[in-house]
Amino acid sequence: MPAFVAPLVGFALGALLAWFSAAAPHRLGALRAAEPRLTPGARDRPLALVSLFACLVFAPVCAYFLVFAPDWSFAYLVDTRHIPSAVDLVLILVDAASVPAGFAAAHRLAGSAGGRWTGQRSVRALAVLAGAPLSFSLLAVLALSRRFALDGTYQQVEGDFGVHPVAGGPLGYALLWMYTMLAAGFAVTVTALLRREPAGGGGPKAEPAPGARPRAVPSERAPEVVSPRPAPTRPHRRLGVGSGGRSNRPG
Repeated sequence: MPAFVAPLVGFALGALLAWFSAAAPHRLGALRAAEPRLTPGARDRPLALVSLFACLVFAPVCAYFLVFAPDWSFAYLVDTRHIPSAVDLVLILVDAASVPAGFAAAHRLAGSAGGRWTGQRSVRALAVLAGAPLSFSLLAVLALSRRFALDGTYQQVEGDFGVHPVAGGPLGYALLWMYTMLAAGFAVTVTALLRREPAGGGGPKAEPAPGARPRAVPSERAPEVVSPRPAPTRPHRRLGVGSGGRSNRPG
């Protein structure tokens, strides 16, 4: 991706991700208006997903061309041999921060609009935050399309020798592969933003209405201890015994 349009593209992608986040089922079309009713984990989840996309997908795609095709990334307008490596590092950090910046700007715009993106306001917000940067980037690429169609170094392009067309060359295949990874990462991020929050996993908990009495929970009944019943005693028959050891029972 050209170095001078990468931050604009990242900002536009962040605004688009904010729009998809507003359409997520667990947010019911609201951005900031729903946040007070959500737990901190639920509020931070969309921003965390967008930041992961920026650091793991968008920034590496931009860094690849700054490292392996630096002259092409600057459209052969400057000799990158004279650019310090610290400048490349700053550009990569700016590219990574541009996506969350666009996401946060869309949040702020939606918050000033009452927390909802509906109707003409939604189209106007997308046109300002996503359409304008993408349009400027497209116009800049079209204006320098002849330079971007060449694969070579700054000296080769300026001296008009040893250059090759991008299409069908290593740089062309790298462009195709990196843009495919960028599209796949964006699709995965959108899918994660549209996914409903798992039940009981950080969603809003129902609170009792003010003035309502808490429902009493019946206590468990302690088991009764039954003592064993004594065995019935059998009455003994009383016998009279006279003197001499003979029974006094009549004959």
